[in-house]
Amino acid sequence: MKTCAPLFWSTDQGIDYAAPQLSLGDLLPKAGQTSTAYFDHQDPVSVGETLQLIWCPPIADLNSWGEQPSEIAHSHLLQARITGFAPQAKPPHEIHRGLQRYQLQILDSQPLLAALQAQPLDPQAWALPTIGSEQGSFQAWAHARNPRRAEVEGLIYLTASEAQTCMEIILEVDGQHLVGLLLAHLGPAGNWYELGRRTLLGDELQAIGQALKVAQPLRDTQEPYLIA
Repeated sequence: MKTCAPLFWSTDQGIDYAAPQLSLGDLLPKAGQTSTAYFDHQDPVSVGETLQLIWCPPIADLNSWGEQPSEIAHSHLLQARITGFAPQAKPPHEIHRGLQRYQLQILDSQPLLAALQAQPLDPQAWALPTIGSEQGSFQAWAHARNPRRAEVEGLIYLTASEAQTCMEIILEVDGQHLVGLLLAHLGPAGNWYELGRRTLLGDELQAIGQALKVAQPLRDTQEPYLIA
């Protein structure tokens, strides 16, 4: 099943997002409910499709986990079916500011980190992105700029940039091994997410290990406001 993240979730649920505190239970879409979300036109989603969707609380939803890393612990992995274009949305042949607003039927919801850690080991789950050159291909993470990291619920969130692309990975330390759980590549050509527990080896381990060594610590940019 394809995994992706909406550009942002709709905020028309009757919730006062300017309130000093917000309840996670009120914000989180639940199984059996309907919700709406905006997708970039580059995201290849279609009506009738069932997807895995990453849901983030409001600050991370609009500004990324890098702005509020604590919200990784409150993010969820949803299964949802796209049932149509949301009311007042543009018809399918029109693009409104590069976005499409879809209506979603939520089929399942589980905490993201628990779902990632429950995955079986799969050495073929994904591969770190590489960059081609006249001298051959090399690991994009080996030349990443401004790596930053945060520890969340015993896991490591690592993010960095390469050209105009943001790269993210969630890692687990398993004894002497470094295991990747989620890989994201977000850029002008589109966004993609890969899930799967995969032990890093060779040049991938070296690239991520070096990025971790020089990564600056990430901290929340806003005061806590979520009531779990």
